[in-house]
Amino acid sequence: MTEGPVGTGSFFKYQILIFLVVFVWAFMGFDVAQFQLLTLYETPNNWISWAVFLLVSIIPAITAVTWRMKTNVDFIEPEWDFREREVSLSEYGKMMKQYRSEYRNFLSTIDYGLILLAFILSVTAVTHPFLLMRTNIFLIAATPVIFGFLVLIYGLVCSSIIFKFIPNEATLQFPFVSEKSLRPSIKVMEAIPGISWTGVTVMLGEAFGYYTVRDATPVSRIEGIESVAKIKGKMDESHHVSKLVSTLILDNSDTPKVIVESSGEITPKQITGMVYKTLLAYIEAKGADEILDEVLEEVTHFLKRYDDEENPQSS
Repeated sequence: MTEGPVGTGSFFKYQILIFLVVFVWAFMGFDVAQFQLLTLYETPNNWISWAVFLLVSIIPAITAVTWRMKTNVDFIEPEWDFREREVSLSEYGKMMKQYRSEYRNFLSTIDYGLILLAFILSVTAVTHPFLLMRTNIFLIAATPVIFGFLVLIYGLVCSSIIFKFIPNEATLQFPFVSEKSLRPSIKVMEAIPGISWTGVTVMLGEAFGYYTVRDATPVSRIEGIESVAKIKGKMDESHHVSKLVSTLILDNSDTPKVIVESSGEITPKQITGMVYKTLLAYIEAKGADEILDEVLEEVTHFLKRYDDEENPQSS
């Protein structure tokens, strides 16, 4: 890409180089296995040492090439045109899946699935000769080939893990908050009485055909006053909800007024209390109606139940 704020060189030559590096290590693995496996029964520690050394030594070589490939990016920060949007958790998940696919060359993420796969491949590569040594002659003879193939796959998987993790000049402009990190808070908020809708609020920025997803955080709307009242999370650096804030718009200025903020550990009772205080603030300013009276009654009932559960003797 040469137009817009991001410019990247060709990745193809680096991909070829990575494959050559991995292939060389796979061939070395095949060659080492041919000799080390001859004495596997007498000196198994020699095989384990050589196999582990081979699997560990490939990582610096792959990292050097992958780092050069991932950082082969020139970036000029554009003026993003931001707009706020609220989406359901499932819609957010689809959005971030597409976002990760389109901007995989800019994002810095940890792929735990691939890390697990690399671990399984490494353990299998080291231990499979012991599993095959008491089988038939054909499988035993194929053990060096199997080891070389496992090293090849292991190297390619490791290169993908490293590529996804390494940041570059564009990474800060393309933050990534996974659906999984938001799901626990959203599930808690969904179960709160007086909450009619729960999802994710994001700031979508657009510039030169690119888009960025910023400030993803859980948000809930309060039943009966959905258009003016919401409870929104505040995220910490680890992308976990550190605080909840209830806001209410009481005039035509579209400026939300903070009603209450959570303190300490966020619990269902505390969120229910925030809903209760927000409803009271709206009713005091605008008056009640039948729907609000029913919602307030339900919320009050649950607050009383929480109190009874905490103080069973007083009830």
